Amino acid sequence: MHRRPGGGGLPSTTVKRMVVLDRRLDVRRAVSDYLEGFGGGIRSDDSDVGRLERVGTRFVGLGLLVFIAVMTPVAIARADLTAAWWTPLSMVLVAGPPTLMVIATFRAVPRGLVPLAGACSIGYIAAALLWFVAWNGETEPDRWAVWLVQFPPVASIALVLVSRTRWALVHLVVATLLVHVANQLGRYGEVHLSQLLSAPLTITLGGVFVAVAYATTRNVWSLDARRADMLAAAATVAADIAAEAERARFAALIHDNVIAALLAVRSGTPDPRLIAQAAAALDELDRGDEPEHQPIDAAQFAARLAEMADTVSDQVRCDVAVPEAEVSYPHAAMTAITESAGEAIRNWRRHAGPGTRCALVAEFGADTVRVTISDDGVGFDPAEVRPERFGVAVGIRGRMETVPGGLAEIRSAPGCGTTVVLDWRRP
Repeated sequence: MHRRPGGGGLPSTTVKRMVVLDRRLDVRRAVSDYLEGFGGGIRSDDSDVGRLERVGTRFVGLGLLVFIAVMTPVAIARADLTAAWWTPLSMVLVAGPPTLMVIATFRAVPRGLVPLAGACSIGYIAAALLWFVAWNGETEPDRWAVWLVQFPPVASIALVLVSRTRWALVHLVVATLLVHVANQLGRYGEVHLSQLLSAPLTITLGGVFVAVAYATTRNVWSLDARRADMLAAAATVAADIAAEAERARFAALIHDNVIAALLAVRSGTPDPRLIAQAAAALDELDRGDEPEHQPIDAAQFAARLAEMADTVSDQVRCDVAVPEAEVSYPHAAMTAITESAGEAIRNWRRHAGPGTRCALVAEFGADTVRVTISDDGVGFDPAEVRPERFGVAVGIRGRMETVPGGLAEIRSAPGCGTTVVLDWRRP
């Protein structure tokens, strides 16, 4: 029986777990590639929470713009109650943030939804506060003296959708009270407490919609968490099935070959055919793992990396430095690095954005290999990668950690591209 390089090796169960996970990754990659190619490119959000934030904030932003459009005639009609600068400024303060928020939801990777939802709230409250400064003391006993009075709770829904519930409640109360007080002054020149009772009613009605948004958000978060647990459980079950299949294969080999050879042993000189049968049984037991124990030289390693990169995308620039001295590396290290690099390139294709570039640089030493994959895409925050993202957790880090001496480092930040460094050092 062969031994793995480095004097140790992975338990068969761990190896089989990685085999099953690799198959799961292949399926996920196939589905993702199909979605990217269908209809000129389709982006799938990373999670249900991401989809809720994207679609929900888009809907809320469009709702705010509709409210503004409907109330524009009121704003124009009541412009004589304030200084000339307030009406256009209030339009900009209230309409600007939701417009930017809607635009952000159509980007390949939405960014800044939390601050934009906060800007919707701040813009509305700022416009309401500035009304008191701009008011010239005149009154108009119409139903709506201040055009903002009809939609104070809307920004609260956006804040709930981006998980800022406390801010949402503060906005709901503060914004509603401000515009109702302003509306009372604009109509009567003073605040009538009996008329101001409409403010608690508006807060209550708005609170119902905020509560529905909160319940929806909590449910989606719960579903996302359970999905991660289900994926982990499915991977464990699949690994157990693969391990059981491997045990069954070994049991059959032992029954059909090893035990048969042992039962054929007789005293005296061994039969040459029995020796050949025993050798064949040992070879059969080793079959399937043997290629991983064959060392591979740097030129073969480099060719395998270049072939992988070209298979994934012909847009990857490869820079591979092969040492002149003959040096070889464990087959397991080559496999882990090549497949991890392939996953990093596939992630670039899916997530970096159009028009970006990717480069692969490989350095081979006597006892080390370093492969760096870098791109100038949109980047991401590695700390926010969710557990169901198998591409990073298993496809890159997991693969490298299964090899003695292997290590993966991922450097990225929003707007700053991504660099994946795959290191192997001979144990």
